[in-house]
Amino acid sequence: MRTLLPARHTFFDHTGDFGVDIRGDDLDEAVAEVPRAFLDLLTGDADCVAEREERALEVEGVDLLDALVALGNELLFWFEVEGFLVARFEPDEVEPGWIAGQAFGEPFDPERHPIARPLKAVTHHAAACEQDSEGVSVRLIFDL
Repeated sequence: MRTLLPARHTFFDHTGDFGVDIRGDDLDEAVAEVPRAFLDLLTGDADCVAEREERALEVEGVDLLDALVALGNELLFWFEVEGFLVARFEPDEVEPGWIAGQAFGEPFDPERHPIARPLKAVTHHAAACEQDSEGVSVRLIFDL
């Protein structure tokens, strides 16, 4: 049985797009929240997907921010092309330009996974990743 975690992300309007601010106590926790935020934005319910399958998830970029954008776009690719939704992500490696870990989720089922809003892409515009005394914050913009 899955433990439901409180949302560590908030959404905001961004000139025809949607933005998400993600908080984590550390970088791994913030990265792990990206799929939950993606799922919450896509379906309106980050807890509607079960952890029936496990898959390796690896993305790369020129730096950490590029890898975070690539992570969002890989989640979108998995949904649109493979029909797979990620409920939880456990990062094993988070390095500048590289994110790898285990993704847990299930195949898309339109009866159980309503689409609240179609997503086109995660963009580099206004994307950010910062660390402060309270932890790590990530900002991503989703093109609708």
